[in-house]
Amino acid sequence: KGSWAALAKTAQATPGDVLISHEVLAAATTSQVKQAFDSLDGFEIHVIVTARDLARQVPAEWQEKIKHRGWVSFATWQKRVINGQRMPAESWFWKVQHLPDVLGRWSANLTPDRVHLVALPGPGADSEELWRRFLSVADLTPRPDDAPATMANSSLGIAEIRVLRRLNNLLHQAEVSRPTYVEKVRELIVREVFANRSGSQAATSPPSMQPFFDEVNIEWRDWILGSGIHVVGEIDELMSQVQPGPWADPDQPDSNEVFDAALEAMAALVIDIDQSNSNNSSGSRNPFRRWAGS
Repeated sequence: KGSWAALAKTAQATPGDVLISHEVLAAATTSQVKQAFDSLDGFEIHVIVTARDLARQVPAEWQEKIKHRGWVSFATWQKRVINGQRMPAESWFWKVQHLPDVLGRWSANLTPDRVHLVALPGPGADSEELWRRFLSVADLTPRPDDAPATMANSSLGIAEIRVLRRLNNLLHQAEVSRPTYVEKVRELIVREVFANRSGSQAATSPPSMQPFFDEVNIEWRDWILGSGIHVVGEIDELMSQVQPGPWADPDQPDSNEVFDAALEAMAALVIDIDQSNSNNSSGSRNPFRRWAGS
């Protein structure tokens, strides 16, 4: 409580342009948006929304829930997405992912030229393209001395997600604290071990979801074209198409891959405990990565 007021006060005291960004802002209600705009009185306000197609977003959002101590199956998650009311949204997923709803709430008091929808490029595009598109909207240019990102939010394979789901369920039953979970599971196992494994199949949307995506694609295209807002990239990049080729069920990964992922996670924990006990503070933060390469 009071955090937004403090942020707005800082913005008002800052000369020049101010950028306020966080993904949870997509869930703001119409009244909360008005409150935010009122607190920034005097500014020329622009809203920038970066988005990607639902075919990629559905498995990505499922994975994020698993990373945050969840254990729901992909099949259950898929049903929730398809059966959930989209406008007005009855679930968090649709509240932050349904573009017409999000953009409608945030553009209610703005002219279309101040609302910018930045599309995530399709698979295979240059990894810097989204960043360049965002900079073009913010009227910024990259500089040679800009610091590169030091941490990537890498996707996990379906074998690693299966291990994490089972682990989360067991740790929930044991009432493991959030600080311990963040340190030992999210940072060590997920970020340092699972995110650096290769070969496991990625979670993707099944072909059976394409009719649903087609329905949403029509909703999105009609709203975007009718709104007159500024689109950076191509509208077609936001139209969901499942990936061609055989589909791997995220709930049924290869058992050998699951075993290997679980074993590597166990090894990382033991090595981490050993490092802590010996007070060895030299070298990389990730002893597992050094061990795995030996």
